[in-house]
Amino acid sequence: MTIKSFTIIWSLAHTLVMFLLLFKSRYPNKKTITLTFSAMAPLIIINMVLLMFMGADSYMKIMLLTLSLPSLVFFWILSRYRDGRFVFTFCMVDTIVMEIIYATNIIDQFIPGDWVILFGRLIIYPLIEWYIYKKIRTPYNEIQSQVKKGWWIFAFIGALFYLAMTLLMNMPTISEPHPEHIPLLCIMFILVPVSYMNIFNTLRHQQKVHNSSEQENILKVQVSDIKNRIEEFSVANSKFRTERHDFRHKLQTISRLIENKEYDQLENVVAKYGETLEETKIKRYCENVVLDAVFSSYIQRAEALKINITTNIKIPQVLPVNDIELATVFANAIENAIHACEKLNEENRYISIKVISVPKFMVQIENTYDGNSEFNENGLPVTHEEGHGFGTRSIAAFCDKNNAFYDFKADKEKFTLRIAF
Repeated sequence: MTIKSFTIIWSLAHTLVMFLLLFKSRYPNKKTITLTFSAMAPLIIINMVLLMFMGADSYMKIMLLTLSLPSLVFFWILSRYRDGRFVFTFCMVDTIVMEIIYATNIIDQFIPGDWVILFGRLIIYPLIEWYIYKKIRTPYNEIQSQVKKGWWIFAFIGALFYLAMTLLMNMPTISEPHPEHIPLLCIMFILVPVSYMNIFNTLRHQQKVHNSSEQENILKVQVSDIKNRIEEFSVANSKFRTERHDFRHKLQTISRLIENKEYDQLENVVAKYGETLEETKIKRYCENVVLDAVFSSYIQRAEALKINITTNIKIPQVLPVNDIELATVFANAIENAIHACEKLNEENRYISIKVISVPKFMVQIENTYDGNSEFNENGLPVTHEEGHGFGTRSIAAFCDKNNAFYDFKADKEKFTLRIAF
């Protein structure tokens, strides 16, 4: 096997690695890896045989039909996103690999011995994979899950780059360019990564707009909760003023019943007065108005859904963080817990909320769930349901901003969130 043939196999292997770093499968990781190995191993072996018999230059002309198209069909079947997201990712990875192959081929013509091809490709691919894993993978996966629109135009751009690179690699006058072709090719090599970076930044901006919209919706809910809570206090206060006005008359009635020794009637009157007084009572979870409003709203919602909920909430007078931001954390966490409980039978629905301020300000929210959990590489829960998943990212961002420790944990029946400052 020649050096050039070996480096082509090396390139194909790393194409698969880079693609899997950015690809989102509809199946769990273990099953995805098993299916990928089962399908791609025979395909790669077939292409290796073709490469050895045909030679590197001839093989590169048919690789689109023997490897790229079968891979496209296979991963399309496996893909969670069967739309522009998949097409863009596939074209982007293949285009980047082809650019490296093409560029090293051209440089090698000026430096004999195939050393540029060998060492260039040996070093460049692992460096790109390291950069993708460290810098690109997590935000790109988040973008794919949150940004649903606009992908087809980016996929079209990626497909054009892919087609252009394929045609260039198969044109004899270009694959062995004259010196006057070099500036044009350099522009092409620069244009491709710059365009992809601009697309990535555009998608990142769309993601931020989406997150801002979600955050605005949460704040609107919180404002609504506070207004409702203030209205509750207003109604209760009005009832209490009425009760205070009538209190003297009720005392006179009780005194007269005692004088007349009408104890049975006295018992009924006292019970009735007690019920009226109970109507003025409002359960408060803490002294902070914003947090109390959030607790009240979401706990009432949980109780309306027949969720067994227990609370042990001790909020310090001086909070270590902004109360509105903390209220958003509680809103997201309790809403996620409610959503998880809704999938269970009523007898299995349970939420526990614990907040302590000594020795540290710590939060623990536990809930039962259906046992299906998936976490990303950062330890954050992942959901594929439409309209969900923003809450956990918001909680993580809050903790990172305030140097707080957070931990999401799931066993067979219980899901737990812990935050410590």
